[in-house]
Amino acid sequence: MGRSWGFAVAALLGLGSVGAGSPSPPPIVELLYPPGGSLLDRLCGTDLKVPVSDKDVQAAVALREELQHRWDVEGPTYMKVAISEIGLKFPYHEVQATLTVCLPASTSVPLIIDVKPFLPGAAKPAAPWEFSEVVFHELMHLYTRPVFAGSKLMKKYQAEPPTTRYHLHVMALERMTLLALHRNTDLATLDHEYRTGPDPQYRRAWEIVTDIEGYQPFVNELKALGP
Repeated sequence: MGRSWGFAVAALLGLGSVGAGSPSPPPIVELLYPPGGSLLDRLCGTDLKVPVSDKDVQAAVALREELQHRWDVEGPTYMKVAISEIGLKFPYHEVQATLTVCLPASTSVPLIIDVKPFLPGAAKPAAPWEFSEVVFHELMHLYTRPVFAGSKLMKKYQAEPPTTRYHLHVMALERMTLLALHRNTDLATLDHEYRTGPDPQYRRAWEIVTDIEGYQPFVNELKALGP
């Protein structure tokens, strides 16, 4: 799931699996949010009884192109660092991510990105750089799935809640990538958000990756899956 909390609602997904033996460039990521908002966000008000502001919908429509540009400039760098270090192919050539102003967080399956923190006048605004990091986080959920079945570290922490366990390798890759890119200020921001955020399961996963095990053992498990 995302960096907060998520639940499955319809939308998305990956287009075209990467075949065996093919090179693995970063996937093409297309951000979707049609004029008038997505069906998901419209159903939030009518069916899910979650208030959605038309102002927020229009702001998201207007912001989509800028967010797409930001990902196109920044996102492939994140992806190249992770893929190059781990050596695993990303499972899709292309993915589509639906933006939302309804859900309380981003999710990986379906791939939905909460843009409320990036809208003008957001109650809890996020720095612009965080958008690409959020997308990267969700893509890493897709990337790390093969490790789950045989991970000794996940078995070691099997008593932890699922949200904690399924974020261990993802957060390790976040930490590894930001360090590799020398984005120490951004890493400090992420560290603060995970440690002080409202969800204790995210905080616990970050503590395991940062304070207890370190990120490298999780990275090593992923690398062991490579050719």
